[in-house]
Amino acid sequence: MKLRISGTREECAATVQAVSAVLVVREVSDFYPNRGATVLGSVYLDAEAPASAMQAGAERTERTPSRRELPRTSP
Repeated sequence: MKLRISGTREECAATVQAVSAVLVVREVSDFYPNRGATVLGSVYLDAEAPASAMQAGAERTERTPSRRELPRTSP
C-alpha cells in the first residue's frame, strides 16, 4: 500500500510510529514541506498488512454466495 501522511514534521513522525505498530512499513520518505510559508508537509509510506491480517481477511471473504441476486433482464 502507498500511504501519504500530511501534517507538521512532528505529527508525521508520530503517525509513522503509530502506523508501524499496525502495518509492516517497508519504506518511509523524507519529510517534504508544502509550498509557501507553512509548517505542514507530507511523508510517504510503502506498507503492507501483516501476514496474520492477510490470512484473517482471506478467511472472512470465503463465504457462500448471497441469496440476494440482481433480477435478470430479458435480451
